[in-house]
Amino acid sequence: MRCCHRHAPAAAGSSDPHPFSLPGATEHYAAPRPVRAEHVRIELDLDFPQRAITGTCTTRVSAVRTVSTVTFDAVDLDVTAARADGAPVPFSNSGAHVRVELPRPLEAGQACDIALTYRASPRRGLYFWGPDAGYPDRPLQAWTQGQDIDARCWFPCLDTPAQKATSEVIATFPAAMTSLSNGVLVSDVTEAGRRTQHHRMAQPHAPYLVTLVVGEFDEATDTAGTTPLRYLFPKGRREDALRCVGRTPQMVAAYEAITGEPYPWSGYAQVFVTEFILGGMEHTTATTLVDTVLHDARAHLDYNAEPLISHELAHQWFGDLLTCRDWPHGWLNEGFATYFEVLWKERGDDRDEADHHRTLDLDAYLSETRDRYARPIVARKFQAPMDLFDRHLYEKGALVLHELRRRVGDDLFLRALRHYVARHRHGVVETVDLARAFEEATGHNLDPVFDQYVFAPGHPELKVEVRYEADDARLRIAVRQAQRTDAGIPVFRLPLDVVVTVNGQDTLHRLELTEAEHRFHLPCPAAPSQVRVDPRRDVLGALDVDKAVGLWREELAAAPEARARTEAALALGKDGGPRSVEALGRALGDTGHFWATRAACAKSLGRIRTPEARAQLLAALDTAHPRVRRAVVAALGEFRHDAQVAGYLRALVERGDASYFVEAESARSLGRVRAPDLLPLLEAAAARPSFQDVIGAAAMDGLAETQEAAAFPVAVARTAYGQPAFLRRAAVSAVAKLAEAANRKREAVDLFAQLLRDPQFRVQLAVCDAAPTLGDRRLLPALEGTTFSDPRTRRYAREAVRSLREGAPQAREVASLREELDALKQETRTLREKLETLALRPEDPVRKRAAKQAKKGRTPPPKRRR
Repeated sequence: MRCCHRHAPAAAGSSDPHPFSLPGATEHYAAPRPVRAEHVRIELDLDFPQRAITGTCTTRVSAVRTVSTVTFDAVDLDVTAARADGAPVPFSNSGAHVRVELPRPLEAGQACDIALTYRASPRRGLYFWGPDAGYPDRPLQAWTQGQDIDARCWFPCLDTPAQKATSEVIATFPAAMTSLSNGVLVSDVTEAGRRTQHHRMAQPHAPYLVTLVVGEFDEATDTAGTTPLRYLFPKGRREDALRCVGRTPQMVAAYEAITGEPYPWSGYAQVFVTEFILGGMEHTTATTLVDTVLHDARAHLDYNAEPLISHELAHQWFGDLLTCRDWPHGWLNEGFATYFEVLWKERGDDRDEADHHRTLDLDAYLSETRDRYARPIVARKFQAPMDLFDRHLYEKGALVLHELRRRVGDDLFLRALRHYVARHRHGVVETVDLARAFEEATGHNLDPVFDQYVFAPGHPELKVEVRYEADDARLRIAVRQAQRTDAGIPVFRLPLDVVVTVNGQDTLHRLELTEAEHRFHLPCPAAPSQVRVDPRRDVLGALDVDKAVGLWREELAAAPEARARTEAALALGKDGGPRSVEALGRALGDTGHFWATRAACAKSLGRIRTPEARAQLLAALDTAHPRVRRAVVAALGEFRHDAQVAGYLRALVERGDASYFVEAESARSLGRVRAPDLLPLLEAAAARPSFQDVIGAAAMDGLAETQEAAAFPVAVARTAYGQPAFLRRAAVSAVAKLAEAANRKREAVDLFAQLLRDPQFRVQLAVCDAAPTLGDRRLLPALEGTTFSDPRTRRYAREAVRSLREGAPQAREVASLREELDALKQETRTLREKLETLALRPEDPVRKRAAKQAKKGRTPPPKRRR
């Protein structure tokens, strides 16, 4: 989890994406603002046994035009009294809004204080957690989460991002606990076993950014320049917390340098809480983080939480200091924070890590367009603002910023970024504000970029063919945009970089694409050894390059860009010839290559799946880098029914590995090879404790891959409340995949109907994800009839319903198709090997002479008999 809200449901099995807007969606625009909030004071008493709150929220409002009433957003708040400047006033409460009648009209520019006293047992916005029968060790905590429109669920407010106000939070709770809120702590009083802490935020911020966390925590402190830093975490987890946040000071310094804006607030705190419904949330001065990212030294071998930490820190500038005016422009919050993950990778690690991270973002976005929908980033037709928090808002938003950087260059990009921040600090922004800032700072009119990538759906799908024409001493590059343009997706105008290597010298060519098809001819005095198309994979779109396999092999060995070597490794997996297997094996074993390139080599060898490829993978099983070793183990899972591979994987599962993730992958791959007698071993592996239960979850995946009926009750047992949370979700997926093989789909339907009401909303999401795999329409009444409090679950349930009604392929059908595909692949490999063997045989001199004469137009004389 490296973001605020992102969750991608499983693909529904359709290659034809659906519309983004579901039936019943309406267009949304920024709310009118007849009054402006200037200051919000929240006084709150928390009753943990009753999971209830009582309090008073006083909002100072100033009139923009003459008003006689003020309407506050207030969901399920039992308002008992209303006062205006201290005097009681009439009010009405619809359950969603409280309308306050003012004693006299407020004229434009006039202000008054409106106080609403209320009580509530919140279902959203503020959450109480504590030990229960299923999780007796869960800590007692309360915390808030207001994005997108949930602030109204715990205090009455003008709940829109544009209503920025200063704030105070005065919270009373058990004396053994402490609290964290926005700004600075101005008083701390304990009396009669109750503690009251008063926090004040002196600078304006949006309602969804107001926070309160209450619990028992250990604490560590640090500084970033003159900015005080605080880290709050569960008791006894100091070292685990510092592994996550230890480089926060360096991140602050990097972001100050990039934005030209010193850290804009009084301090920065990060608190790890239980059962947080997001990965993290960037409350002003006080980020809340889910405690499941806390990790030990073993997990740290191949995991770190810095993408999440850097993302949430970036929001202190983008989201908190500059805030989107309304949620359709939310990419100005989330796209920036996601791209700053990449910028931190560049500065905190290196360019190769940054390029790899950015490619993961691209893959995530492209996957969503294939499996779900393609939409404009700025979209107004939806049911709930949370519908927008997807791969378009985050990853595509980040990639748009990279595209802008690509168009203007690094120096002008930083100049424009700093101009944008300086002009709009403490304000609200729309996409046009970013476009104008770039134009003013760089002199470039980038409106076409915004029109193509932000206000229109889709992306370019480039098909590139590279051919060397020796007779003309030139390189022919044909480029075709293959995307469908019948749903508002444009033909894109973009630059495409190509680096040609001849006699050891690189020449960069920037090709300008303006039409659906182009043919370029580049001077090339000798055959090139490399032709690297988009060598760092910068283009925001899909790219398919067709060129001689020898070029791919040379690029894998010698391309200066790690990303180009990785692309070459993946391309060679489609070739599969003996020389390509040798090249992949050499690169896999070369510790000088970037780890992701070596991992791509392993993936391609698994895809090739010949005895020679297997030998290369088995030889790399003891490689030192854990991420490469994990890729090797995953690739071995492609060798279905291979007794030798199964033996190695079984031994690895039994003895374990220094890396949680390698050990987990061995369990998953062992199930994929479908060796006999796996259930006892995988069931035992499912019980092993590990970071985020990666081993147990992978063992569940492995059990599902076996398609053995006896695995079904094992998976069902692991879905129970009280089992580790990550394991439960993996078990839900396994139940869906095993139900048909076990002939127990009715039981699976009943179980899923029950789990749709589970207290852990991520288990509800897991059921929605698994429903199309189960493929049983008897689940429809539960999906349609269950009331979900979380808007994400509501949307994914509706997508699951649509998938079931359309008849997505079921688990057994998918497994059968995979078996058939594997058989066809094996036949193709066998034929290719035979052809290559024939091609490598010494040529018959008589045939060679005959072919030469035929080429000259002569018929060879008949062979004489002796």
